[in-house]
Amino acid sequence: MAIDRGQIVDEAMTLLNEVGIDKLTTRKLAERLNVQQPALYWHFRNKSALLDAINSEMLARYHTHRLPAPGEDWVDFTYATARSMRKTLLAVRDGARIAAGTRPSTADFADAELQLKLYVDAGFTAEEALHISISVARYVVGYVLEEQGERERQAEEEGQDGDIDGALEPFPILAEAFRSLEKEGTINTEQAFERGLRYMVEGMRMSRTGTKKP
Repeated sequence: MAIDRGQIVDEAMTLLNEVGIDKLTTRKLAERLNVQQPALYWHFRNKSALLDAINSEMLARYHTHRLPAPGEDWVDFTYATARSMRKTLLAVRDGARIAAGTRPSTADFADAELQLKLYVDAGFTAEEALHISISVARYVVGYVLEEQGERERQAEEEGQDGDIDGALEPFPILAEAFRSLEKEGTINTEQAFERGLRYMVEGMRMSRTGTKKP
């Protein structure tokens, strides 16, 4: 049976959401598609190439603010694209691990060019624009890695939660800080993400206005 690249990627994403990245194999994927394993190698030479394609598909499906809108301010875009990327990675099981271990495609380069142009037009150098883009992306990926890792742990330890307030009692500053992030017995990861993102954007703004005209 002939099978095309799109079918393979679509089924691979379904399988990924069911079993996770560690149990996603080309053998299992071939079985799901009712083809022999070598049929996959016509399209993907190995699992890494398949994961690259899954990452591109994940971004295409869910990353709704990957490019700046006409006339959009660089600050607004930075917030919007970071939030969009986080939602994208959270929408797919092990999404952050997929993003962290894959390589960009030619289409990704074209999008990156448009992103960098926004920052360059705002007064950053090309080098600064690239570092901003890299820093924001890695902040989001790293943050979601922690979120998804905690999800997995909570699933494994359901009903075994310890007394976090009691554990923090000897550390008053940490206890006070933690209370500001508590949300229904867990950590308000949304708030923590937004705080970290704001610190990054304010640092970018200060870097730009400190060496160039606002």
